Amino acid sequence: MIKKLFLRLVFLYSCLSSAQSDLSIFTKKNRVRLNYMVLKMPYDFNAKDKKMALGGLHYQIPITNKFYLGTNTHAALFGDQGGLFTLGIEIGLRQPIFKNLSLDTNLDFGGGGGYRSLINKGAYINPNIGLAYQFKNITFGAQYSHFNFYTGSIKDNSVSLFLEFSTKIQTALYSEKNNSYDLNNVNKLNNKKSAFAIKLDQYFPFGRTRKDFEHNSELLRNTLYLLGFEYQKYINQNTFVFIHSDAVYSGLVAGFMDIFGGIGYEPIQTNHFNIFTKLAIGSAGGRVRAEGGATMYPSLGIDYHISSKTSLFAHVGYTRALDGYFEAYTMGGGIKFSTQPQKVQELTPTKIYTKGVRVSMQHQTYLDIKRQVREPLDQLHLLALQFNYDLNKSLYLIAQTAFAYESRYNGSNFESAKWGAGGYADGMIGMGVYSPIFAKGKIQPFAEVLIGAGGGAGIDAGGGIISKVKVGSYYKLTSHLSLIVSGGKVISPFANVNSNNINIGFSVNFSTLTTLFK
Repeated sequence: MIKKLFLRLVFLYSCLSSAQSDLSIFTKKNRVRLNYMVLKMPYDFNAKDKKMALGGLHYQIPITNKFYLGTNTHAALFGDQGGLFTLGIEIGLRQPIFKNLSLDTNLDFGGGGGYRSLINKGAYINPNIGLAYQFKNITFGAQYSHFNFYTGSIKDNSVSLFLEFSTKIQTALYSEKNNSYDLNNVNKLNNKKSAFAIKLDQYFPFGRTRKDFEHNSELLRNTLYLLGFEYQKYINQNTFVFIHSDAVYSGLVAGFMDIFGGIGYEPIQTNHFNIFTKLAIGSAGGRVRAEGGATMYPSLGIDYHISSKTSLFAHVGYTRALDGYFEAYTMGGGIKFSTQPQKVQELTPTKIYTKGVRVSMQHQTYLDIKRQVREPLDQLHLLALQFNYDLNKSLYLIAQTAFAYESRYNGSNFESAKWGAGGYADGMIGMGVYSPIFAKGKIQPFAEVLIGAGGGAGIDAGGGIISKVKVGSYYKLTSHLSLIVSGGKVISPFANVNSNNINIGFSVNFSTLTTLFK
C-alpha cells in the first residue's frame, strides 16, 4: 500500500514538473509610431497663432500580415492650444506596393481636447492615407490626414509625417501567469529589464508663468502637486527609455496634465542605490496661460533599493515650455517595481517567471456628474485605457487613464447645454482583487479601488483628487481576449463629484516573461 502511494506521488510530481517546464513563448513584432501634423485653427479663433502643431504617439499591433490595431495619444506642441490631449483607438492597413514601399491607411477615433469652445464634447475622427518606406527597423512615412473634432470647430486637412520603430515583445498565455518554468526556452528569451513607477511630483513655478485667462492671467506662484506613473524599458544595463504622465491634484484648478517621453542613464549602480539622470520631451498645459504645449524636463535622482526588485526614488529637476512662458523647478519621488534585480550580469539565471498582464480599452459612463457653474450633466462618456499587473494570483496593480468624448444634458438651460465636456480627463492608480474563476474557466469577478487626479471642462473635481470604486467581471472569449463589464462610483472627496459609473470593454490578456536569478 505504501509502495503504491509512493509511486502515485512520484507520478503526480513528474506530471506537475513537466507541465511547469512546458512554456510556450510567443514572439510578436509590434510598432511604435511618432507623428507630427499642423492644423489650422477656426477662422474666428481669437489668438495670435492661427495654427496648432499636434504630435502623436501610437502603439500598433499587427493582427494579420496587412491589418493592424492600435491605441494612441495626441498632444498640442506649438500654437495656443497647450493642454490639448487625446486618447484614441485605430485600425489600419499596410499593403506592400514595391520592395520596401507600402500603402499605409488607418482610421483613428477617440476623445479629449483642451478649450471647450473649440472641441465641445471632445470626440474626434481622424482618417489617414499615405505611403511608408521601411528600412531594417525604422520606417518613414507621410499621410494625408483629416483631423476633425466633429462636435466642435477644430477640423482641418493636413500632412502627417511619421517615424516608426519596430519593437519585439515576448509573451506567454495568461493562463500560464504567476508560475516559474525551467530554462528550456532561455535561448529564445529576449530578457530586457523594465520597470513601473508610481510618482508624486511638486512643481514650483517662477518667472513669467501665469494662470489662464479665466483667472485673470495672474502670476502663478502656487506649488503644484501632481500624481503620475512611469514605464521604463532598459536598452542595456545602464540606459533606458521611458514614458510618463502626470495630472495635478492640488495647487491649481483641476485640468493641468502632462505626458513625456525620453531617455535615462544610470552612471552609478551599486547593490544599495543607483544614481540616474533623465531628459524628457513632451507636452504640458491646462489652466495656465495659453501656450503651445511642447515642454522639456531634465532631472537628476537616486533609487534606493528596499528589495532586489523594489526601489524608493527621489529626484529634482526643471521643466520649461518651449513655446510659452511656463517654467518651474521640480521635486518628487515615488516607488518603482522592476522585473529584474540590480547587477544582473553578476547573477546566474535559474528559471523563467511569468507575470499576468491585462490591457483593456473601455467605454465608461459617469451618470449625473456635477459641474462648477452649470447644471449637472446627465451623462459623461469616456474612452479609457487600463493596465492590470498581477502581483500574485489574487492581487493586481492598476494604471488607468480616461478622456471624455461625449456628454448628455437634458435640461432646458441653453447656456448649460451648449458647453460640452470635451477636455475632461482623469488618470488613476490603484489595486484590485480577483475572485476564483468559475463557469468552466470563463468568468472571473473582481473588485477595484483607484485614486488619482482628474479635471477639465468645468467638472467640479476641485483641486483634482478623484477616486473610483468598481466591481465587475471578466468573461473569457479566447485565450487572449476577454469581455469586461463593471460598475461603481466616481467620487471627488474634496469637491462635489459623486457619480455612478458603468463600464464595458475588451481586455487583451497575456503573461510577461522574466528570468529568476540566484
